[in-house]
Amino acid sequence: MKKRFKYFVYSLIFIVIISMFYVLIQSKKTERNVYEKIADGKKVDYLIVGDSIGRSSGASNNQHKWFQLVERSLTKKYGGSFTRHLVVQSGATAFEGLYKLKNNLSKDVDLVFIVFGENDRKYMDKEQFYFLYQSLLEEIVIRFPQAELVTITESSLDNEDFIHVIKQLSNNYYATNIDMRIPFQKSRLSTDQLTKDLVHPNDYGYYLYAQEVIDTMEKAIGEKKKVLTSSIPINEVTRLHMNTSYSYHSIDPSFRNEKGYYTSNKIGANIEYHFSGSFLGVNVIRSEKGGMMDVFIDDNYVTTISTWWPFRKERSLYVTSGLANQDHTVTFQTSANKSRYNITDQQLIQISSIITN
Repeated sequence: MKKRFKYFVYSLIFIVIISMFYVLIQSKKTERNVYEKIADGKKVDYLIVGDSIGRSSGASNNQHKWFQLVERSLTKKYGGSFTRHLVVQSGATAFEGLYKLKNNLSKDVDLVFIVFGENDRKYMDKEQFYFLYQSLLEEIVIRFPQAELVTITESSLDNEDFIHVIKQLSNNYYATNIDMRIPFQKSRLSTDQLTKDLVHPNDYGYYLYAQEVIDTMEKAIGEKKKVLTSSIPINEVTRLHMNTSYSYHSIDPSFRNEKGYYTSNKIGANIEYHFSGSFLGVNVIRSEKGGMMDVFIDDNYVTTISTWWPFRKERSLYVTSGLANQDHTVTFQTSANKSRYNITDQQLIQISSIITN
């Protein structure tokens, strides 16, 4: 009798535990869908990974930023609240977005906006952009597997190859792609009337951005759309690892170590690194005194990078990708050329480290 009673008690406890576990899973499934959370007036955490348009550069004040407009509109209609997380930088490419995201301790989020392309087209070809944009999406899927992904094709982007890459990868990763060129075209207004500088939208331009996002969100809510990003098998994702594993080959005496940055103001000064990997980035200080540096890999000229910026800022800049996955030597050499924006009497180069895979 006692054994039967014990068995009954254990069975009851087991059933209760299973029931609680099932309820917990069901509740988490409900919380996974950002559209249900918005419609139910719950708190939504969202992340923007992007460039200057991602951060609404060009808006006259905070009230006219596209994400502020989206938050206000959806909160007014559905209640709830939004907590915003930003990994954005003016002039950034998908490479810098990826690097900054990997070094960011953002909490779990329900929704991620990805805003790149306009700057990328200046520094890389479509294959390199595909590799880096895909790597960024993979990082987001692994870090935030429950989140809805929204990719934004910027209104100023006119490179059809890059536009196709964004659309193709959006389909591959179940992301919702919003092409901001469309509302700009439908407005029948000129680029001068919609932008501050022919690239960054003005207040009305960002209103069109916000309205397109709002319409997309409300359509998804009305259709009870399911979030599909978590259905990508993690074991099928190839994650891009970044590190700063390298060794110095030689350092020109003109480069002096100042607070962790090798700094030189001398034309022709160079610093060399040994590294292994298929792509390369560099951590620098950009400032109003920033100079330009020529980059050579294995004695072959690759590119010239400007480190000018209107204010002092630590930046992670893309150099190149598609290298043979083997040992390389990179040389950064202070260029005799000067940015037309640099009106100082200096051409500082400040490098802390290189970034490889």
